[in-house]
Amino acid sequence: MPYSGSSVTVTAKNSTGTELFVGTASGVDADSYLDGVAQEQISDVSFPNSASHRFTPGDDKPEADIADRDWWISTDTGQTVAKTFDLDAQPQVLVIAPANSDDSLEGTTVSLQMRVKGVFALSLLGIAGAIILAGFSVFFFMRWWASRIRPPKKDTGSSDNSGPEDGGPAGGGSGPHDGGEDGPSDGSGRSGRDDRGPAADRAVKGEPGPATQPISTVQPDTAGQAPPRRRDLRNRRSFRAVTASVLGTGLVLSGCADLPIAKPSSPDVTPYERTAVRPGEAGKFMTNYTESLDKTLGDKGTDLDKIQAAPLIDHTRAQIQIADKAKQKLRAPNFTEVVAGSPNFTEYPMWFYAFGTADKSSTDGDEQLTQVMLVTRESASTDPLVRSASYIPADQMPTLMADDSGAVEEGPEDFADEMTTASDDVSSFLVDGKAKSGGPDGLKEGGFKGFRDYVGDLRDKDSGFDKVDIDCKPYADLKFEDMSLSTEHGAIGMGEVRCTLTIKAPSDYALDLGDTVEAVKTNDKEGDTITVDTAHPYVLMRTGDELTAVATDWNVLSSKVE
Repeated sequence: MPYSGSSVTVTAKNSTGTELFVGTASGVDADSYLDGVAQEQISDVSFPNSASHRFTPGDDKPEADIADRDWWISTDTGQTVAKTFDLDAQPQVLVIAPANSDDSLEGTTVSLQMRVKGVFALSLLGIAGAIILAGFSVFFFMRWWASRIRPPKKDTGSSDNSGPEDGGPAGGGSGPHDGGEDGPSDGSGRSGRDDRGPAADRAVKGEPGPATQPISTVQPDTAGQAPPRRRDLRNRRSFRAVTASVLGTGLVLSGCADLPIAKPSSPDVTPYERTAVRPGEAGKFMTNYTESLDKTLGDKGTDLDKIQAAPLIDHTRAQIQIADKAKQKLRAPNFTEVVAGSPNFTEYPMWFYAFGTADKSSTDGDEQLTQVMLVTRESASTDPLVRSASYIPADQMPTLMADDSGAVEEGPEDFADEMTTASDDVSSFLVDGKAKSGGPDGLKEGGFKGFRDYVGDLRDKDSGFDKVDIDCKPYADLKFEDMSLSTEHGAIGMGEVRCTLTIKAPSDYALDLGDTVEAVKTNDKEGDTITVDTAHPYVLMRTGDELTAVATDWNVLSSKVE
């Protein structure tokens, strides 16, 4: 909308009784959701009756139901729907569609109304101000022009109008008492009273006068002139006030002041962007996820692929099999505090990290733990999927630094390199139990140590096994190194290593590795060799110059007899 300082109401009406849906969303979500769908796009509006639009061919309806999407900012349904936009707020995309995806928009009309209160009154004020300004300009121009052709005034104080005949003060004739009996006989024209003062007496007597003379306030030859006119300061002040008010009004009306009225504007067209999880939505996501996970675990894994994806889904499926074999019941953890963070995205796919502080009753042991989850979302038509999950001690939970939009900066490039190197270091340690110099701290603790202890028990001479081989490699089907976040003092990311144990027993021994391995066995073949696949998720954190890998457990995925 190429306007600002007002609001626009978009109204859609259907004349055939079709239920309509109207929703506002970020352009990132709307573009992804409508990708490949037939649509009419209104891209520009010129009031009062012009709009630029184009039709994009495609499928009849989107992949997912329009009302079920969680990224809508606002929604409404009805045969008549409306949405009011603040033109100065963050830009949004408005989508109008049939509420039922099997219906069409036939018989639907869309109208736009912009609030223009105050425009007419201020326009009249502007016209009045322009007329006043023009009048002042003409007045002062004519005044200046008249002053150029007006003849000069006569000088009333010139010497031609004064002299002895007029009895002027400069004349040499007699005064009022001329010829009086007390007057002098020298014909000087002075009265009998001598008003010259002591200085004149000294001059007559030939005596020297004072070194300095008093300054006269009367200029020579001006005694008969009219006094100069005083400037009319009041008129000048009034003129300045009127001029300032007119100019101020002109500046306001020209747009130098921000008036609350609609006016043309050139919007800054930049790519839409948003975080994968909006501020305040972390708790909602975690609640929905744990409720869905609880239901799925109770249904022995039904619809698990709707909330999880590899590699985590492999762990959960194995845990369901193991729990069923041991006649145990699995449940999702409860969280007392949830935080989520992601960078800004201009398009799908997106990803984010979620951190949930687990209730102590949800985990084993007395130590408070925080579950770290990596979540991805492929498009606006799909739901978020948890790809990896692992626990860290709650006191090691780093602080995320978000900007005003809620976005957290991605981890630095050198941390991505450290993630790649660390995955090789973890793989090497799980094979031989030796931590490389310069590798991450924490390899001799937690889940890493637990796996090495398990391998040690298998290799113990009392176990009866002839040979136990280990092969470990970083998980390659998910690029963990491309998904990390900056923290207050460093960065955080995740990783996983997959290992395969090949265990060979003497031919005259019965092969029994316990209920856990039996529960995930994929065949019923008899033999003296069994392979066991394991998963080792971990969290990698850099704090200052220290790099630490944390794993609280490891998982058996499957087994096979050969």
